[in-house]
Amino acid sequence: MEDIVRRLAEVVVRQQRFSEQLAQRQEQTDQVVGLLRESAAARVPLPDARSTAHQLMTKLTAQDDIEAYLHTFEVIATREACDKAEWAKILAPFLTGEAQRVYVALLSPASVDYDALKREILARLGLSPISAAQQFHQWSYEDQVLVRAQAARLSRLVQLWLLAGEPSASQVAERVVVDRLLRALPRRCRTTVGMKGPTTLREVVEAVELAEASAARDTGERAWAPPRRVNPAWRPQEGTSRPVPRPAAATPPDEPMPTEPSSHGPPAWLAGCAVHQAVPSGAPRRTVRVEGRPVTATLDSGSSVTLVQPGIVQPRAGGRSSIPITCVHGDTRNVPSRQVTVAAGPGSWTLEIVIVDDLPVPMLLGRDWPGFDQLLASTVRPASRELRGRKARSRKERRPRPVLLATESEKEGEPRPKPSPKNSS
Repeated sequence: MEDIVRRLAEVVVRQQRFSEQLAQRQEQTDQVVGLLRESAAARVPLPDARSTAHQLMTKLTAQDDIEAYLHTFEVIATREACDKAEWAKILAPFLTGEAQRVYVALLSPASVDYDALKREILARLGLSPISAAQQFHQWSYEDQVLVRAQAARLSRLVQLWLLAGEPSASQVAERVVVDRLLRALPRRCRTTVGMKGPTTLREVVEAVELAEASAARDTGERAWAPPRRVNPAWRPQEGTSRPVPRPAAATPPDEPMPTEPSSHGPPAWLAGCAVHQAVPSGAPRRTVRVEGRPVTATLDSGSSVTLVQPGIVQPRAGGRSSIPITCVHGDTRNVPSRQVTVAAGPGSWTLEIVIVDDLPVPMLLGRDWPGFDQLLASTVRPASRELRGRKARSRKERRPRPVLLATESEKEGEPRPKPSPKNSS
């Protein structure tokens, strides 16, 4: 038994010695590995993050979406284990246009901060939280754009507005309440509160209370008015009474005109005096085409409907057989009508013309024809130029000629005045 105990003790001692030897060898191995790593790092430099980014990214173009471009850069910088303190310097060579101007405008300490640079770039390009909120409220559905693209755009605006700065759920709800309260305020109060730029509900309430108190105080105060200056020259003399203003005359009541349409039935068209009397000889006339046929038409600016004789256009069969017309004298009657095409210099249009049996001219073109004003102007202007030419020629013809005066000169060719006979008395 004692022999067994002695052998076990020897085995335990040998195991302890073996463990101590293993620990010493492990320590020596770790020291060697550390020295090898230090020497390898000194000989082989680590890759530069900027050179890696140049291989994986391209310059920003006008067609690129700035938010998607910055998101792509963040993904690449995170995967390549780039130091975030160097992100702004790594991104700078890839910026162009407005984003590049933002980087140059920032101060040196701010330009090193990537988050500040990103926030300023998005704000310059209209993607700040305030701009996103405005665009969200102005958003409307477009039929020509795919609904998936519109939904993505709307979701992006909401995230820019409500999730900027990684807020909590309560802060998101507070942003919605603040925006709704600001939009519901009266315009005067909303302008005053908006100038303070409140971001929390408490700041909004305090700003509104201050604006209401200021408005109430301004209402109670009486505005100061400067003293009124009176001209002494216009001051009435003492003992004289001031002139009493005459009472204003009462406005006469409105009376219906003879051409006022009746309240019953369709309204009557206003026709010119050609229905009752002959057309003056100096009235403007032009040749137009009615359904392709040339017709001499008299232009009447006082008629709102076009009139023709039955020989030019025959009444149509069936449908609406007549329409009411009213002369400026108040005479109203129903006459047949027909839809025809009238063409002239300004163009060709289809309209409803009235057929009058006792019309003194073949056709009376009214203002219902769309090209009436242009046709009338082209007809009147040449006549006006011709009349001005006639007047100018008549003035030239009546110009007095110079009178040759007789002199006492004895030069050849000049008459000599004869002595006037003296009256013998």
